[in-house]
Amino acid sequence: MQLADNSSLAIRAWQDNAQGAQAWLTRHCQGAPSPQGVTLSEGVVLWQHERQWLPVALWPTQADGADLLALADDVRHSGRGMVIQLDDRHIGLGYPVRDVGQEGDDAASEEPLGSLLGAVALRVALPKGQEASQEALQPALVALMSRLEDGVAVLERDALARHHQGTQRAQRELAGHLELLAAVLAERRFTNAGMQLVTRLAASLGAERVTLGWRRGTSTRAVQVSHSAQFNRKMNRIRATEAAMDEALDQRASVMWPDQEGHQAELGHGSVVSRAHAALLDMTGGDAVLSLPCLDGEKPRGAITIERERGFSYDEIIALESLMALCTRALEEKRLNDRALPIKLAVACGDQLAKVVGPGHLGIKLALLLLAGGVAFGSLATGTDSVAADATLESREQRVVAAPYRGYIDQTLVRPGDRVEAGQTLALMDTRELLLERLQWQSELAQFAGQEQEMRAMGDRAALNVIAAQRDQADARLALVESRLARATLIAPFDGVLVSGDLTQRLGGSVEPGEELYRLSPLDGFRIELEVPEARIDDIAVGQRAELVLAAMTDTRLPMTIERLTPQTRSSEGSSRFVVEAQLDEDALGDVRESLRPGMQGVGRIDVGERRKLAIWTQELVDWLRLSAWRWWG
Repeated sequence: MQLADNSSLAIRAWQDNAQGAQAWLTRHCQGAPSPQGVTLSEGVVLWQHERQWLPVALWPTQADGADLLALADDVRHSGRGMVIQLDDRHIGLGYPVRDVGQEGDDAASEEPLGSLLGAVALRVALPKGQEASQEALQPALVALMSRLEDGVAVLERDALARHHQGTQRAQRELAGHLELLAAVLAERRFTNAGMQLVTRLAASLGAERVTLGWRRGTSTRAVQVSHSAQFNRKMNRIRATEAAMDEALDQRASVMWPDQEGHQAELGHGSVVSRAHAALLDMTGGDAVLSLPCLDGEKPRGAITIERERGFSYDEIIALESLMALCTRALEEKRLNDRALPIKLAVACGDQLAKVVGPGHLGIKLALLLLAGGVAFGSLATGTDSVAADATLESREQRVVAAPYRGYIDQTLVRPGDRVEAGQTLALMDTRELLLERLQWQSELAQFAGQEQEMRAMGDRAALNVIAAQRDQADARLALVESRLARATLIAPFDGVLVSGDLTQRLGGSVEPGEELYRLSPLDGFRIELEVPEARIDDIAVGQRAELVLAAMTDTRLPMTIERLTPQTRSSEGSSRFVVEAQLDEDALGDVRESLRPGMQGVGRIDVGERRKLAIWTQELVDWLRLSAWRWWG
């Protein structure tokens, strides 16, 4: 759509100023007095247009005005009034025309030239015989200069008034455009929005008929007619209107018929074809018809045809072109939103396919090519499928060293992590009470022995039996004390490493019988606990090979073999994992054996067989899709 750009509006404003300047110059010069026989014989007005200074008014029309143009140019450069001697019989008067609307802004400027609109130059003819007595004519020249100043003030006021009128007219047009655009945007459907547009345009323009057509393929189809809820598209008038719309869209220009005032040339369209418009007027018998193309950027979307009894002015056409530029995008969006979902999907697929097979869009083509290559590689190539699982190094057996009796810790000799040998002392229990108790029972045994000899000498068999029973009881008590004294020294049952049991903070503290004090693990015989995700437990079988990488030795891979699948499960990070036991290959450990410690953690990878790489990459996605399908559709 051809919109009214700034240059067109500037030309229009300059033409208005030129006409106003010519009318003012004619009035000023024809009504000028002749004091002391001094008369105005010629005048010219110079006006600024797009940083150029052009003559816009000349009086009388057959005058030359060449020397006055030079005087006006000097006035423009100096920015002040001037009086110069043109020749022996003529004096030149010049005065600048300022933009009074910017006077306040430019008052403090050091260069007042920026506020000039133009310059006026007048030729003053002196009376014959008085050329040499200019001093006597000084009052007359002052009067003419004063009148010129007053006249220029009127010219400045007229220019300011025209500027304000143009501004107000533009504001009114903008307000009308916004109001109509708001009415179009308020409607949710394309048909309702189109009806709002044609009805409001018909009311505001006083049009007999306004028709909105939208492009379908290579032709335009009427979709809305003002003041008509329904219409027959097979009517000759509708077909003629659609032909007029196609004529405007094909030329990408507004077409008006008849163009009696030459507005087509003013719009910058040049020569346009208007046969369809002339045929429409012949059919309807109207006076004027105008078709405006609805362009979305460079894409033709539709057109609007207006029929009324009077012609269209330049300003109306410019305003309508601007309005349709605003409404076209909104109407197209509503039309696209009104389509059915299958149609939207088909169009979207078609657009994407056009990007793939059509010109341009190198990035999309390259991405699809890489994707196709990746899918082909994954479908043909095979690889080893592996299951990753968190791993923990555990000893195959552990021995607990418990408290032998209720007592107190006297001394501890080892701490967790220390290596110990079989028979090495781990800790000592406090034996002072046991030693006293042993002395007590030993003294009682000696006493029972004396009493037994006495009763035997007396021949008291009953008392002898009682003393014998008490002596046996004391022997048992003494044996228990001796046993506790023997176990007061805690020793290591085998060579290994102390896994737990830090008694340095419990020296002098009491312990209960059977309480765990130390936990020992042998230096060999490790097993691995693997936490396999629930989704992959079905792929694990006894005898499968695997590798372990510990966090403490990331540069070493330890081979192992799956030996047992346990029913034990653990919850981690919101998912369930099954515990699988594996056995390290003892022959492959070598020097690493000395660095292994129970409780080390790492990651194990279990080889579950050869599969296609695409199946390996999409394993989790396929499982999730299967579960989702089963959940929703059974």
